[in-house]
Amino acid sequence: HYKFCSLCGGRLKRKGLNLHCMRCDFVNYQNARPTATALIMKSSKVLLVKRAEKPYRGWWDLPAGYIGRGERAEDTLRREMKEELGIEIKFKKFLGAYPGTATSGPDRFHVLSLVYLASPVGTPNVSDKKEIKEFGWFAKSDFPKKIAFDSNRDIVRDFLKIWK
Repeated sequence: HYKFCSLCGGRLKRKGLNLHCMRCDFVNYQNARPTATALIMKSSKVLLVKRAEKPYRGWWDLPAGYIGRGERAEDTLRREMKEELGIEIKFKKFLGAYPGTATSGPDRFHVLSLVYLASPVGTPNVSDKKEIKEFGWFAKSDFPKKIAFDSNRDIVRDFLKIWK
């Protein structure tokens, strides 16, 4: 999709997975973008949020956010949970790293989701109505099938196997 260098305006040429500037030798690495994802549990139920925007508008999603430069994954989740749901969380366990894909307009890119099991501190409410339409608590037996993003579907699949 990208044809020109963001530094000098020179032409970009694909070499392997990356884009190389033919003028200034800048390399636009096509690395995965890191995200932090929370599986928030309370009373044997998991908190999911319903997306209010594209992609996957109206689908259930795991609470998550992109990790900022220099930011720790745990700090990303603290920030996102406060902004979107008005809660703090207590971390229980790191569950793993999951590769996947996401989109921004016409751009499809790779992500790497760092996943944590957590519990809520406080009662959630939808603070960010632009991103989240609603939230719900789901037992293992009534977990929705329409989960946004391929990495989240993998996370849910694996979690359902170990959920007691």
